[in-house]
Amino acid sequence: MKKLIFTVLIFLFTTALFAQKGKVATALSYKEDKKLDKAWEAIKETVDPANPKAEKTLKWSGAWQARGEIIEAIILSKDEKFLKLVPNPVEEAYSSYMKAMELDEKGGSQILKIKLLSFTNTLITAAVAAYQANEYAKAADYFEKKLLIDKTPLFKTDGAIDTAICYNTGLAAMNAKQYAKAIKYFTECTKYGYNGGSSYAQIISAYHQLGTKEDTVKAVEIMKQAFEKYPNDLSINVQLINYYIMSGQPNEAISYLDKAIAKEKDNSSFYLAKGVALDRLGRQDDAIEVYKKAIEMKPENADAYYNIGVIYFNRGVKQFDVANAVPTTDQVRYDAEKKKADDFFKEAVPYLENAVKYNPKDTYILDQLKNLYYRLKMMDKFEALNKK
Repeated sequence: MKKLIFTVLIFLFTTALFAQKGKVATALSYKEDKKLDKAWEAIKETVDPANPKAEKTLKWSGAWQARGEIIEAIILSKDEKFLKLVPNPVEEAYSSYMKAMELDEKGGSQILKIKLLSFTNTLITAAVAAYQANEYAKAADYFEKKLLIDKTPLFKTDGAIDTAICYNTGLAAMNAKQYAKAIKYFTECTKYGYNGGSSYAQIISAYHQLGTKEDTVKAVEIMKQAFEKYPNDLSINVQLINYYIMSGQPNEAISYLDKAIAKEKDNSSFYLAKGVALDRLGRQDDAIEVYKKAIEMKPENADAYYNIGVIYFNRGVKQFDVANAVPTTDQVRYDAEKKKADDFFKEAVPYLENAVKYNPKDTYILDQLKNLYYRLKMMDKFEALNKK
C-alpha cells in the first residue's frame, strides 16, 4: 500500500512539473504570435515564488531562459503598451538569462548560448540609445553587462575581451562621473593596446577628476607609462607638460616640451609653453626668443606678445626702483637710471599693443597698456584708448 502511495505521489509531482513546463511552452507560443502581454502573464506564473505550482520551474533553467526571451521580445517591440508591462526590462532580461545560466545543469547549452548572443546585441543597442539620450550611467551599466556575459563559462573560452565595448563602457562611465569604473575599463583597454594613447589619456583625466593627492600621483605615473609606450602621442605629451608647469616644475616641463617641438615644429602653443617655463626659471632672455618663435609660427598669438611685453614692463619697474634709490642730490644719475627704466617701458609698448590688437576683449591687458601710455606721457594714445 505504501509503495502505491509513493508511486501516486511521484505521478502527481511529475504531472505538476509537466503542467508548469507546458505553461512555459504556452508563454513562448504567445511570444511567437506577438501576443507579448499574454506571454508575460504566462511566464510570470512559472517563476513566481508565491505560486506553489512554480516550485520546480523556479529551479529550471528553461523557464528563466524563456522569461529572458519574452522580455527581450518586449524590448525589441518598442511598443509602449508592452514596455509598460515590465519595469526596467533590460535589467530584468539580463537577470533572467544569468539565472538560466546559473541553473543550466548541462553547463554548456548551445541553445542558451545562441539566445545570449542575441541578447548581447540587444544590450549594445540599448546602451547606445541610453548614451545618445545622455543617460550615461544606464549606458555604462548596459555595456558592462555585455562584458560580464562575455566572462561567463559559456563564452570566456571564445577569445579576448571585446575592447571596443570595454572602451565604450569607460566613456559612458566618464560621462556619468563614475571615475573608478572608467579607470577600470580604460585600464583593461591599455592591456590590449586598444586606442593607443587615448585610453591612457582617459585614465589620466579620470584620476584628475577624482582629485585627491594620491590620485594626482597615480595620474602622473600613468602619464609617464603612456609616454614611454606612445612617445609620439602629443596628447600625452601635452598632459605631462601642463602638469609640470602647473606644479612648478619648469625644468621637467621643458624636457617634454623639447620632445613635443621635435615632433611638431610648427606648433605655436609648444613654444608659448616653453617660454612660460623658461620665464619661471628666471631665463627671461631665452623666454623672449622662444615667445618670438611662437609669434613666428602664429602671428596673432596674443599671449606670446603679452608675455614679452610683461617681461620688458617688469624690467622697467625694477629699473625704476633703482632710479628711486638714487639720492635726491644726484639728479644726473637719477635721470640716467630713470631713462633706462623708460627704455624698458618703451620696449614693452609694441608687444602690449599687439596683445590688445589680437585680444581686444581682455580689459586687463588694455588697462596695462593705458598705464604704460600714461607713464611714458604718450597722451594721444592714452586718450584714444580711453575713448574705446
